[in-house]
Amino acid sequence: MILTVIAAVVGVFVGIKELAASEEAPPSASGPAPTTPSHTVWPSSDAEDTRAPVERTPRSPDEETAAPDPTTEDPVSEEPVSEDPPPDDQEPETPQHTGPLTVRVKMNPGGKVGPNSWEAGSRPGANTEVYDATGRVDRGCYVQWKLKRGSEVVRTDTSSRCRPPSITLFNFENSLDEPGSYTLTADVTTDWHQTGSDTFAFEVVPD
Repeated sequence: MILTVIAAVVGVFVGIKELAASEEAPPSASGPAPTTPSHTVWPSSDAEDTRAPVERTPRSPDEETAAPDPTTEDPVSEEPVSEDPPPDDQEPETPQHTGPLTVRVKMNPGGKVGPNSWEAGSRPGANTEVYDATGRVDRGCYVQWKLKRGSEVVRTDTSSRCRPPSITLFNFENSLDEPGSYTLTADVTTDWHQTGSDTFAFEVVPD
């Protein structure tokens, strides 16, 4: 009787154990169950920006005015083209023998007895000074002399140059032996077809 009860109790325990074992899930034959892959979560554009704000220094009105506008192009200024100066070694042009002549009759002081008077019988002599754009003219310059007492022609002569080196161009010789009012005219021409004239008036007084 006792053995029957013990056997019944053991059967109950065995049944309970088998029932519990049948309710457990069978282990996986391929190993541990796969894990769910993780996904990268990107911040939404609507997410609030958590960066600290950058503090900007305010500009002064002068700096605002001076700051260039990157969208505006600078106008291209057209500068006048300057002509190149002539080279330093370029020689200036030599003035040409052109234009009118300036002629002066110069009486020598020999026998001069007053501001515009010479003594009768004196032989002072006379020369010319002739100028054009180049300066004083000498060679290529010719003089026609005419000495008059009143309206009478007393003496004529010619000179083959206009600037004497050490000679007198016009010699009076004995033309001033008589007192009176005299004029000496010099008509000048050049090889460059220039002309000029001058007349010098003077008195001859008795000695």
